[in-house]
Amino acid sequence: MKCLTCSFKERGVTIGLSRASLLTNTITLNKQDLKVRTRIGGNMESNSRLVQAGLLAVLLACYFHGTKALAVTLTPTGQVSFKQGDQASITCEMRDFTRLDFLVWEKLNGGVWIEMATNSVLNPLFNNTGRYTYKTDSATSQLLKFTMTINIALEDAGLIRCMAGGSPASRKELSVAVSASPTTVKINNVSAAGRELTFNSTQESEVSCVASGFNNANLLTMRITIVGRGDITDQFTSTVEYYNFTKDGLHGRAGRRALTNNRYIFNGADDNKDLQCVADYTGFTTLAGLVTVRVQGVPVITCTNSNRTTSVNQKGFKLTCPVISNPQLTSLVWVYGNERYPMGEPAKNGLSASYDITDSTKKHGEAVLTIESVAKEHFGEYKLQAANRLGDAVPEGKVTLWELGQSGSPASTAKSPVTKGKTGGSTSGAGAMASFVLLTGLMTVLQAALH
Repeated sequence: MKCLTCSFKERGVTIGLSRASLLTNTITLNKQDLKVRTRIGGNMESNSRLVQAGLLAVLLACYFHGTKALAVTLTPTGQVSFKQGDQASITCEMRDFTRLDFLVWEKLNGGVWIEMATNSVLNPLFNNTGRYTYKTDSATSQLLKFTMTINIALEDAGLIRCMAGGSPASRKELSVAVSASPTTVKINNVSAAGRELTFNSTQESEVSCVASGFNNANLLTMRITIVGRGDITDQFTSTVEYYNFTKDGLHGRAGRRALTNNRYIFNGADDNKDLQCVADYTGFTTLAGLVTVRVQGVPVITCTNSNRTTSVNQKGFKLTCPVISNPQLTSLVWVYGNERYPMGEPAKNGLSASYDITDSTKKHGEAVLTIESVAKEHFGEYKLQAANRLGDAVPEGKVTLWELGQSGSPASTAKSPVTKGKTGGSTSGAGAMASFVLLTGLMTVLQAALH
């Protein structure tokens, strides 16, 4: 170990003190044939107050001189980046010290440096305090190596420094950047899967998805989808803000990003579908908020212009049309010509109406019109009307039933549907004759003009 010598001279008396002698806590003074022995902190044995004063002055001068000469190294240095959840190790080394010297970790917290841990040669440390573990890797007369291991969290971002013996000249600072993923993703303040949100299909609703807990908005992307229908992110406005927080006595700064639409309208077809909001962050597991949408409103009829084909004498033929209603239906009626066929009533003219539930919520189902035996008069246009306590379905449903020809190709052999309640010949033949008469008349006028 390097030996440094300090001296104090007063009235021709020189007192020598080496740092090596501090390690044994023994000081030897020489003045001609006079020897004075003492121990640090003990009673001084001296016949001279001058010698006592000299001892104290030498002790203080050597201690502070030694502290300023300490060599401190921090690894890593400069600025480092970690991801939330990483385990980071930071090591501080001290050389050229005495047994009275020590190392201290500090963190800049809300503008104030606070002490995290202290270690000295006399008291090697191993301490586990939650996310922080401190240990002495080496404690000899030549090297004190002190390592701090951190399970990185958002509040660890900022400045950390290592300092020897409280000496400002020995400070070594490290800037720690923490990349954090969102800690929560909520849709309308709900994050748990299996939860339901209810909307009215006839009213504008506020829908928002919020991801919070990250600290770098530029790396975060979000999207919102209705599962089974598609991405609706382009209909939402994205905003981001930062906020301060305190956790475990440490201050931090985090971000919050939101996708918001204050005038979104769900339709009945969205009922019982999952609304999912996803937050992606580079290097992290994707987080998602998921809720089930329940849509209340007038019934929605999805067969607004459908076509069906069948043949004469087909037994038990069924016309079907999906209907969604939340709340439940109060009325469902098929209309053909001047006749109405409400669900649940007895068969009339060989036709009967019913409603088959297709999901456990009893909100989704199929309107069914059963034809006992298909006849010529059954081909034509059928309408479907539905209502619940919130109103009538608009538009009505419409299904056209065509007769299937011998070839089995509806496109080539389907006959024009017959409109129920009308009689007489073929309207297509009469139209062709009228067109021929009109064309003949035009040709006669043209020939007369030429002559």
